[in-house]
Amino acid sequence: MDLDAQEAALDALLAAAGVAFEEEPDPRVERLAAAQPLYPQYHRIGHKRQAAVQALAGDRELASRCYPLALRALLADEDVNSPRHLVEALARTVGTRRLAADLAAVPEAERAAAARALHWL
Repeated sequence: MDLDAQEAALDALLAAAGVAFEEEPDPRVERLAAAQPLYPQYHRIGHKRQAAVQALAGDRELASRCYPLALRALLADEDVNSPRHLVEALARTVGTRRLAADLAAVPEAERAAAARALHWL
């Protein structure tokens, strides 16, 4: 799983959307990091994804303007379940047909991610 690419895509989306993300210290995350060194990044990505979904779901114009970056973030997400809310926000913005067509048109290297996203349409 390429968490760095996923986080970079979310960072670009949040920056374009004008959403500032500040990570709150969480002792539970620190404890889990002892057993799972990647957990802090995975946890942070989840919060960034939530912030992006909230911003896009609440502002159709913003979601439309940020659509290419949101699509990039969606395709960078290798988790099976996490894309659901982002898919829903994008489908409401550009429509299910356009999102499905854009996901179907991705390069071969991104087809697995597109298939995971299409599952939620």
